[in-house]
Amino acid sequence: MNQQCKVCGEPAAGFHFGAFTCEGCKSFFGRSYNNLSSISECKNNGECIINKKNRTACKACRLRKCLMVGMSKSGSRYGRRSNWFKIHCLLQEQQQAA
Repeated sequence: MNQQCKVCGEPAAGFHFGAFTCEGCKSFFGRSYNNLSSISECKNNGECIINKKNRTACKACRLRKCLMVGMSKSGSRYGRRSNWFKIHCLLQEQQQAA
């Protein structure tokens, strides 16, 4: 797979929660989304740059970027299917919404 993680730029491991992500960002989103109280407020007014070097520095900004790139709990509704199938379904949904 030649995709990059849409959150941090690492090589993507697959299509998780509605976006191509690495295993680290997939796991972070799954844990954080279910436990929002564990996310403290950003100390840089929400302006942290999230990349592979500093993705663990600010949980608030990392979660914000996860949401900005389209990650959601409903993005996992296709379960363990091929990436082609997931992308095909998402494209169909987008075309129907337009």
